[in-house]
Amino acid sequence: MTIRPLTQAAFFAAVLSLSLSANVKSAAAAECEAQDNQALREMSVPQDNVKSVKVVKQGKGGMSASNYKLDAWIRLNSCSGYLMINMTRHCMVQQSYTTGDCSVSGLSNH
Repeated sequence: MTIRPLTQAAFFAAVLSLSLSANVKSAAAAECEAQDNQALREMSVPQDNVKSVKVVKQGKGGMSASNYKLDAWIRLNSCSGYLMINMTRHCMVQQSYTTGDCSVSGLSNH
């Protein structure tokens, strides 16, 4: 029984899978940039108040690779919490809210 080739094959499959996942995450972030910017404009959040934006892919369960949503974690210069934008996998904004001491008119704070 040869174990080494199977181990190497499994290792290379894992590396390939991780590299594809990394590309999907960065592609999703780039695809959603326009929607994030539009949402910020609609909320009257000035661009110079945005410290950083991190888009994170969140699995919704199940075995399908297409069963996920995206969350934009937006750090503002004016507060220590986050402005959150929850989106579908197609970057459609579902809801927005703030956390910590952040406050945006019209949004709830969690």
